[in-house]
Amino acid sequence: KAPFDDSSLRKKYRLKNGESGLVWSETLESATDIKIVSRLDNRSFSKLPLSATRKARESKVVGFASQAFHVPTDDDDLFPGYIAGNVVLPPRGIKDAEGVGLCSQVFNVGRCQPKSLEFAIADPSGQDGEFDPKTAQRYLLSEGDMFQIPPGNVYRIENHSKTDKANLFWTIIKCTSRAEQEDSGDEEEE
Repeated sequence: KAPFDDSSLRKKYRLKNGESGLVWSETLESATDIKIVSRLDNRSFSKLPLSATRKARESKVVGFASQAFHVPTDDDDLFPGYIAGNVVLPPRGIKDAEGVGLCSQVFNVGRCQPKSLEFAIADPSGQDGEFDPKTAQRYLLSEGDMFQIPPGNVYRIENHSKTDKANLFWTIIKCTSRAEQEDSGDEEEE
């Protein structure tokens, strides 16, 4: 598809082509120039790992992920950090089960075959950090749907389509250092 003709907008506004811009930083209490746009053409994708726990009848296709932003938790522990990017699952691709630890994750479903993308989350009553396919809660999703994984949960994503890839956009919200310290203190007491 041909790119949008932006000539009239460029006459009216000063449009930037790069990825950085001047923004207010609440942690620095001043303006700073940072990356605020992540263009797809500038990101590289890495192949997701293939888990040894896949059953013989399951697809061996894996997805690809890229990271657009990685913002650490501030030094004062006031603002949680986050990481954002996207995942592409080819037809029959699987993102194997993964726990989110103390983080939260939110996924937005981009293009995919309607009702072909399966999001599964482990049953919290028996998970012990494991994903049991027999007891997992499963949802079939379409373009525009969203899902979240709260802290302490394990999830899995599968593209059941035999023809269409599935594009997902994700954000990981990191916990503060204080929450990490409290969690490690709880582990030490056990």
